[in-house]
Amino acid sequence: MPPLIILVCVVAIVVVVLRRGARRTRASVETARANGPEAAAEMSARLTEEQHRAIYSLIAQGLTVQAIAAYRQATGAKLIDARNAILLMESHPQAYGEPREAPVAPAEPAPAASSAPSAPLTSSEPAAALPPAGEPEAAPPSSAHEPSKVPAGAPGERSTTRFPYRYRAIVSNGRQTLEVASNLLNDQIYAEIKALAQIGDAEDAALMLWRHSEISIEEARAFVDLL
Repeated sequence: MPPLIILVCVVAIVVVVLRRGARRTRASVETARANGPEAAAEMSARLTEEQHRAIYSLIAQGLTVQAIAAYRQATGAKLIDARNAILLMESHPQAYGEPREAPVAPAEPAPAASSAPSAPLTSSEPAAALPPAGEPEAAPPSSAHEPSKVPAGAPGERSTTRFPYRYRAIVSNGRQTLEVASNLLNDQIYAEIKALAQIGDAEDAALMLWRHSEISIEEARAFVDLL
């Protein structure tokens, strides 16, 4: 009989410990999610652009465990800190290099007006020489320039890295279906495009799709709008 009582006590203690651990874990997760976009921006700022894209690519694919591991490897954070960082970045998506509000510097006082008498409004400099009669004045340089093949705001040209297969990306909203087929695309690049679209950076997503396909920028924007 005593061994049975001891076993029951041990089981009860284990259940209590597990329940407390589960409550602490839930509380930690809720606290991490409630820290807000400022904390998410701070966690995101510890990553390089390449690391930022790779981690958001994993988040977009639902690979949370792999995203936590990638964040730990990139920053050297502890497991619980890396988990909280991924939860924050997932709850409050951050575009890489998003500008922060700069502190406003106090205005410098204007210099005091001088009490010295002002100089007379006369000049001893000779008047500008007029061009000789009959000689036409030089025309101002023209500001015309050749139209660029790159869309306005596009950072760079189209990609030159071609893959040995033709990647097909299809998107649909039920009423309209669009397809992009290109050997400049692969799974990783398309996942980054989707991640950019999901965090609200539609223009960067369209530019990235344009650089890795043969479609126009307008077609890329229409495709991203359906993601």
